[in-house]
Amino acid sequence: MLSNYLENFPPASYTEGFSTLTGLASIFLPTVFLTDPELIEDVLVKRADLFVRDQFSSGAMSSILDRRGMFLSEGADWRWQRRAIAPAFRYENLLALVPIFVQCANVQIEEWRQSCPSSAVDITKAMTRTTIDVIQHAVLGDPDALEREAFLDALKTGFEGLPWQEVLAFLRLPSFFPHPGYFKARAAIRALMAEMGKAISARRGAPKDSRDILGLLLSARDPETGRVMNDAELTSNLYTLIAAGHETTAMALSWTLWLLAKDQASQDRVREEASSVAGARDMNGGDVEALTFTRQVIYESMRLFPPVTIVGRQARADTTIGSHAVSRKSQILIAVWSLHRNARLWDDPMGFDPDRFSPEKVKARHPFAYLPFGGGPRICIGMNFAMLEMCAILATLVRDFRFKEAPGFHPKLAPNITLRPDVGLSLIVEPV
Repeated sequence: MLSNYLENFPPASYTEGFSTLTGLASIFLPTVFLTDPELIEDVLVKRADLFVRDQFSSGAMSSILDRRGMFLSEGADWRWQRRAIAPAFRYENLLALVPIFVQCANVQIEEWRQSCPSSAVDITKAMTRTTIDVIQHAVLGDPDALEREAFLDALKTGFEGLPWQEVLAFLRLPSFFPHPGYFKARAAIRALMAEMGKAISARRGAPKDSRDILGLLLSARDPETGRVMNDAELTSNLYTLIAAGHETTAMALSWTLWLLAKDQASQDRVREEASSVAGARDMNGGDVEALTFTRQVIYESMRLFPPVTIVGRQARADTTIGSHAVSRKSQILIAVWSLHRNARLWDDPMGFDPDRFSPEKVKARHPFAYLPFGGGPRICIGMNFAMLEMCAILATLVRDFRFKEAPGFHPKLAPNITLRPDVGLSLIVEPV
């Protein structure tokens, strides 16, 4: 559980649609794994009100995220926040941010051109820097709102406590039970929340005509009740958007570049598409919408390496899922990792094939066979932001650089809040 919790997934979750945790672990936490699209749709959509976030993952996640925010709240508290925040993520607002995404990719391109790397680089560090730049410009509206390296160090320290918090929740111990790195992690989370408070205060005094996400959040209100978020709710939601948003996108881009380094033919197709759509100029929103194959590459990358590997639920009362009886005490895991690699749903499930996301093949597939952003009412609110960001950055980088495998490098998974490699991803980066 501490090193790679994916190894706890039962083999049946890769071949069947319903499986359970067995052995000693099941005594501590009875767990159901769902990898059947019909059953998943039942839990996330058709009976969404019956299934809330499970106590295990909520307890662990509350060590790094505020329970008052939209991510961990439930019922009416969640609904009004979702309604209030949703307008900030309207598609037309996000399209206007594409030039910022491209600008941040260009900064990374210039850094590589200046440094002329002669050996392999850690692509996860580069993508993390790029996505945090996007956060500063497109979300906070101020490139100086955060001290980037200090912020990233604090995030790393804070998130390092999550696996231990999962163990505590698994053993039904309180979250304040000390573990290695406990006090450093708690201090880091407090410092991050304080930084969010400072960013909100600074943004209140900035010009009101900016279209950054924080500016839109400050004016957000529930269209049904008129309720606005207080500073604590704003701070919690902004922190969650930044912490989870930049991390998931950085990891998805990193795994995508690693896969393209192993598949030069697909990389060439991305490069050719980017050049045919925009030539040598910076891309705009319309250009990014036209990047059909680039989008397929990202979808396929997130199938094999979904940034978020599980979605946890728990029934409010004893019930059935399909023909299976499920206790209200059981943890229900929509096992995205094994769903995306399930032999019942995917031909050659371990192979990298972007064409499996052609429009015709997508239409023929159950929509809940693929869940990189979750599904149902609680589907990731930043999904369109992330897809536009990733398409713009990936196409911009690949148009100017070729990514190749680093000899002798083999990644090892070390999932935390997202699906991370243990020591980064080494790639050779060469100008085209």
